[in-house]
Amino acid sequence: MISLAVSEGTGEVVSKSGSKPVPLRNGKPEVYIAHGKPPYEMVCEVFENIGVERVIAPGDIVVVKPNFSMLWKLPWRGTLTSREMIEATVRAVKERTDAGQVIIAEGGGGSQTWESYLKFNIVKIAQKYGAGLVDLNWDETWKIKMPDAYVMKELWVTRTIHQVADVIISLPVLKVWGSGVTLAVKNMFGAAPGRHYGFAKVEIPHSNKDDPHDRVLGQSRCLAGAIVDINYANRANIAIIDALTMAYPKVEPEKNVRIYKGEWEVYPLNAVIGGFDLVATDAVGCAVMCIDNEKVLHLNMAQERGLGINNLEKTIIMGKPIEEIRHPANPYNPDQKELRINISK
Repeated sequence: MISLAVSEGTGEVVSKSGSKPVPLRNGKPEVYIAHGKPPYEMVCEVFENIGVERVIAPGDIVVVKPNFSMLWKLPWRGTLTSREMIEATVRAVKERTDAGQVIIAEGGGGSQTWESYLKFNIVKIAQKYGAGLVDLNWDETWKIKMPDAYVMKELWVTRTIHQVADVIISLPVLKVWGSGVTLAVKNMFGAAPGRHYGFAKVEIPHSNKDDPHDRVLGQSRCLAGAIVDINYANRANIAIIDALTMAYPKVEPEKNVRIYKGEWEVYPLNAVIGGFDLVATDAVGCAVMCIDNEKVLHLNMAQERGLGINNLEKTIIMGKPIEEIRHPANPYNPDQKELRINISK
């Protein structure tokens, strides 16, 4: 019988990575958009222009956390972090920083993480660059008590994310979702270990049916709160959004109708969006998809919790202008129509 470690942990609420401050310029977060080059060159361009050495110190253990889920339901290209971007990011950390170790870590939802690692040849990437490879769903865990939580009064955390990582890079793909969008902030949902929360993370509250005010603009306040609570405990330091493509429903979906393979538009964008402030970086990702970031519940709640800035006017946006690469996305559900920005005016 295999015994899975459950320890008492350190008693700390915020992960080790949370000890690093978010670099700002004149009090504002910086977000950089690279465009039109090979993935590795774009990641390096982002690293150089945000000054990645301000966060990744010599000898740091850097965890790269992609987004893998539901191989049975989604087209792989465009709705899960691409192999090209995972390799580009791992390589850039190895070759352009003084990090001591790189670990690729994910806790996939809806499919076993190792199935994704094998199908995407992530094992080969790890071997090629001497990186570690961790399935967070089966990592050593302990439970913490969350002060002033929105939803998760107690939270299971993993050793790799909470105690080992000096720096965490959240590496999502650019797409819409039931939470409005699922970018760098929502991507940290995968840090919640599946052996405690189910492998589709269904034990994490996704809605509150007893609250008539839970649904707002096609999103759940309860789910948004859970997303923010997970991010409060598991602090990512760098957001790198895989915007090689952006994904959204081909047609505006009908109410209560699931979207399956073949029903997603995967639009080629060939960009990378990066910054130290996950909320601000996600806000820029929203703008690229013509989504109103200030109507995305979990971004507003993350800002309220002090996790970042959800205001484009208070963000320094560098590199390719949003207006030159933006492309309108259909919402994930019909109740999210008001999230869209009309760019025809």
